[in-house]
Amino acid sequence: MIKLLLLILNKKHLLPAILGTAFQLAFSHSSLAQTETQQIAFLSDIHLQDVYADLNSEDFQGIFNPASGKYATVRTMKSQINSTRLFNENYFAFIAALEDLKRKGIQLVVLPGDFTDDGQPMNVLALKKILDEYAEDSGMRFFLTTGNHDPVKPFGALAGKRDFLGADGSEQSIAGSKAVFPSSEVALSDQVNYWGYAEITEILGDFGFFPSEKDLFWAHPFQPLDVDNYDFQQAKDNSALEKRVYEAGDSGLFLPDASYVVEPIDGIWLLALDGNVYTYNGSEWKGSSVGFNQAAFHKKHQLDWIKKVAAEAERRGKSLISFSHYPLVEFHDGASSEMGSLFGTQKFQLERVPSTETTSQYAKAGVRIHFAGHMHINDTGIYHDQTTTHTMYNIQVPSLAAFPPAYKTLRIPDASSLEIETISLTEVEHMNEFFDLYRMEHRWLLENQDPGIWDSSILASKDYLEYTRNHLLELTKSRFIPSDWPENLAILLQHLTHSELINWSKMNENDGELFLGEKLKKLKIKRNKATSNRTIIDDFYLLKNGDELGKNMISEDRVEFYEELIPLVTQKKYTSAHHLNRELIQFFGIFDKLYHSLPSDHFSIDLKNNTIKKIVN
Repeated sequence: MIKLLLLILNKKHLLPAILGTAFQLAFSHSSLAQTETQQIAFLSDIHLQDVYADLNSEDFQGIFNPASGKYATVRTMKSQINSTRLFNENYFAFIAALEDLKRKGIQLVVLPGDFTDDGQPMNVLALKKILDEYAEDSGMRFFLTTGNHDPVKPFGALAGKRDFLGADGSEQSIAGSKAVFPSSEVALSDQVNYWGYAEITEILGDFGFFPSEKDLFWAHPFQPLDVDNYDFQQAKDNSALEKRVYEAGDSGLFLPDASYVVEPIDGIWLLALDGNVYTYNGSEWKGSSVGFNQAAFHKKHQLDWIKKVAAEAERRGKSLISFSHYPLVEFHDGASSEMGSLFGTQKFQLERVPSTETTSQYAKAGVRIHFAGHMHINDTGIYHDQTTTHTMYNIQVPSLAAFPPAYKTLRIPDASSLEIETISLTEVEHMNEFFDLYRMEHRWLLENQDPGIWDSSILASKDYLEYTRNHLLELTKSRFIPSDWPENLAILLQHLTHSELINWSKMNENDGELFLGEKLKKLKIKRNKATSNRTIIDDFYLLKNGDELGKNMISEDRVEFYEELIPLVTQKKYTSAHHLNRELIQFFGIFDKLYHSLPSDHFSIDLKNNTIKKIVN
């Protein structure tokens, strides 16, 4: 019958046209696939809060914003200044990033966790609305994995926030129940409660958590990895969340695991690892933000599954790209142990640094390329085992809600080559939409002599990059230095001049200790003397958080100073008896590692030869 049909078509001269059309369609599909494989975007730690949400509350509908003519549901600047992330302007940064992707024609977009403020209904629904719009208008596909902020608790809970901006500039508490803040005047709203896995994955199910007909393959850890016999309907039937659970220890209680592997286009496997860990204390679930150091123990089933996925991907010639909210390799350019020695092991979020043992487990399981968020930093980390049999590259994606605000793109020219580029967000439309509201808040704080008054110069920021930079400066001054730094070291680094540091670097240990001790006494007498606008500590955070992006923001004269000072200091010796001298040498040893880091801005990775190379634009 088929032969007869082909004969008829050929006689009518239709067969060549049909075959030509078929060839064109196949070629178009192949070209589209090739275009898509070349670029995948990673947007992490969005921490989306709906800044114009419907709170569904009779008590508070928001604060009227003349700039937009709408009621804003925003948090105070006071709370932003004391947080490692923004709560409000990042909403517009997310839109700006999506618009940038739209212009570039990038259609595969990965969100490695903390895509909402705290997994609240108003924010999950706002995210879905935004993603749906870009999926429909631009053909974007989104693939999500959970972070510690989504969900905060595995099965949800009553919750609230004390720091929404109220109508007069003061703080307004909003909660799902008065019991959340029993001693405060609370506006009731069910939109600020915590949603759990069931609600979040159901609402955002189109974005990787469940199989799609558009995908070539999809699977989760609790089902056989049967690629050859893949059937979408069967995958859909087996993807229900209640079928994707594991026992939490020996408690007899079961938790969901939202991990999955998906092949959105031919040749690319995206491995989404749910690294969230929760423990039960007898009355409630408590989440952990530690990451894979705990997941490796509490979620051992994941490691077994990763081995199967990695082996299958290699056998079939697929490029396996792992992503999770949590990093899998040390992310301080090899300086974490030195930082623990100088600052303390509980400072600088060092408990979140993956141990070498943890990294080794996942590398041996087959993870080679891993994109992570969580730390709100820009960084590239590499792990090699002793035999160099297993190598892993950990790519830290910056947050859109902190300095440096940026996302990353991945190109895969061939099976053994990767090109990664970091795209900074400088111009963000509507960035200053709430600035007049913050000015009202600032006046209220002044009038009420609130100790939480913040530096209003941040409202003079000319763009989003400068705004996040000023946010980091204020955060460093008000929170980081008081909580993380040895007091004497902070004083010296904020006040010693460049020439004084150069002179000290050439002194022997005894003379150096005497010099620093005398200088410290004088500085403490003049304790109220203001520091300079830019200190070494500020440059340290530029490097720690921004890596190459931060280094590019250090002025040329300061770069010349560091180029002269660091080689001198790294040759100095110290003993525990001379603590000022020791602390200063230790600090510049850490500074040196951050300063001379691996490429993290625009670079290539050669998986065949295990090399990484900076790309100069």
